[in-house]
Amino acid sequence: MSGLPDLLANRGEALALLAHRPGCIFTDIDGTLSPIVADPTAATVPAATRAALQTLAERIAVVALTGRSVAHARAIVGLDTLVYSGNHGAEWWEEGAVSIEPAAEPYLERVQEIAKAVERDITTPGTLLEHKGVSLSVHYRNTAEPDTARSDILDFLDVHAQEMRIREGKMVVEVRPPVELSKGEAVRSFTRRKGLASALVLGDDRTDAEAFAVVREMRDAGAIHGLSAAVATADAPTELLASADYALADTAAVGRLLTWLSGEL
Repeated sequence: MSGLPDLLANRGEALALLAHRPGCIFTDIDGTLSPIVADPTAATVPAATRAALQTLAERIAVVALTGRSVAHARAIVGLDTLVYSGNHGAEWWEEGAVSIEPAAEPYLERVQEIAKAVERDITTPGTLLEHKGVSLSVHYRNTAEPDTARSDILDFLDVHAQEMRIREGKMVVEVRPPVELSKGEAVRSFTRRKGLASALVLGDDRTDAEAFAVVREMRDAGAIHGLSAAVATADAPTELLASADYALADTAAVGRLLTWLSGEL
């Protein structure tokens, strides 16, 4: 158990929060909207969750915060009424327009070089390279010995991508440009651009803890009404739970919360 209060049991708090307009729901995709699956390319958002997001996006801003590219994120969620912040804030999709953060753009070619090296030299069965343009991920969930695979990936990147930022998630190692980009900075940027009065942030991994921390920081400064909720599965990172205000049991609980909010807002 996470020790955090259950947001479904306290869903009135989320409703009261989002009554402060303009409001926004920032949500991760994998492990939050979509159940984690062995093959990341097979991830899907349940139909009921998608319907709730569609309704909510007609009333408040909804931003999908993801480590995936915005193209892949849009394909998984299947809605063009949302705003997408992909590659941990390095790229955005909003109302049909795609933009790349200027600080990340110079690293497109370097990421491509690293992706080719990973594809050529990391041959452990079960590893999967996800090349996302301005970043890449190496998944090892399906390897026979995940701990060994993780160590091998990190050792390889320490040599071949030493100037880049290496981050870890659930059974995945990520390579990002060495610039100040994160889900937290994406939340901060969007909040300022839109003049948000409230924000609810949902997530399940280490990178979501960055977004939780920024919302808490802005809330403590009196800049926004904000709450965060961690998907508190058995493998939820300690830092995620430590930075969250509430918990949700799993992706099904996230779907139930969003469905309820879509009928109340």
